Amino acid sequence: MSDTHTSQSDDQTKRKDVPLSLHKLDDSVLVYSSEEGEVSDKDGAGEDAENRDCFGEGEDGEKIDVSPFIEVIFKGERRGYYLNETDLQLQAGQYIIVEAEKGVDLGMIGAIGGTAYMKSRLRMRPCKESPKKVVRDATESDLKVLLFHREQEHTAFQICLDKIEKLGLPMKLVDVEYQFDRNRITFYFTADGRVDFRQLVRELAAEYRTRIELRQIGPRDEAKRMGGFGVCGRELCCSSWLGMFEPISTDMARLQNLTINPFKLAGQCGRLKCCLSYEAELYEELLKRFPPMDYRIRTEKGEGRIEKIDIFQDAIYVHFPDNNGWERMTLDQVNAVINAPPPRKEEKAKHSQRKTKKSPR
Repeated sequence: MSDTHTSQSDDQTKRKDVPLSLHKLDDSVLVYSSEEGEVSDKDGAGEDAENRDCFGEGEDGEKIDVSPFIEVIFKGERRGYYLNETDLQLQAGQYIIVEAEKGVDLGMIGAIGGTAYMKSRLRMRPCKESPKKVVRDATESDLKVLLFHREQEHTAFQICLDKIEKLGLPMKLVDVEYQFDRNRITFYFTADGRVDFRQLVRELAAEYRTRIELRQIGPRDEAKRMGGFGVCGRELCCSSWLGMFEPISTDMARLQNLTINPFKLAGQCGRLKCCLSYEAELYEELLKRFPPMDYRIRTEKGEGRIEKIDIFQDAIYVHFPDNNGWERMTLDQVNAVINAPPPRKEEKAKHSQRKTKKSPR
């Protein structure tokens, strides 16, 4: 028992040294492989990689031939970028065989040429190595193998689910993906924190006699892999066209004058909707023309406070707390009030006399 407690305390000590970046589970960062034998940050390339160009573009701005670049989409909207160095006649929607880590994989072409190149650059991932290559076109027999693998993935999912329940691991299995040549099986899961699943990897490796990879993903990646429809009635952005996730904050909702309601602002993943960021930059730019919220101005109705702005109609809604009244003013009218010269002393005296006459005895 003492040895067990000692090993557990050693594991907890090691986990404290894990950098905070590894705990941000929004884009598949924690990977445990049956071959590597340890948790690794595969997507983080370190400080050296941040300054490294993905495809060897020189600092002098030399032009790169983007025609061979191919974007390939795999299961669960997993995307990769490859080079068509054999000048195969390819088009979007076509299935091809590409190089993979220790083998080959099969996927569908999403984009070709300049579009694929720009997408690869916009993913904001520092590259550790050059893009792999396209091997050949996929044949009908290859597609039959792919369908067979999809059926086998359901079985592997249930087997892994049973083992997780047996081992009592605090994790939720999301998806299973076979590499085309079966040299690797990837199990995607979510969890609230770090999970010691070394025993699970060993049992799965003994079951399938191939490389097993457990990848911990975040809630947004889970929604991306599973797909679905949003409250707008359209397919989820993350599973249809969104290439990468951006930080979303409630400030974006406040900027657009939206009610801070967690149930309305949360997406299918339980996080803030990605679409909150689509117009945030436009609102931020247009709001520079308006006075800030809660700005106090004085009109003929008294002193009021700006509590609502309509940037599309250049309208400003002013609230007067004295009589709980509202007034809709245009931007020009508000600017005229703000830029008006201050009242003279005589006018201030008359105004105070009026207030004294109106005040109750």
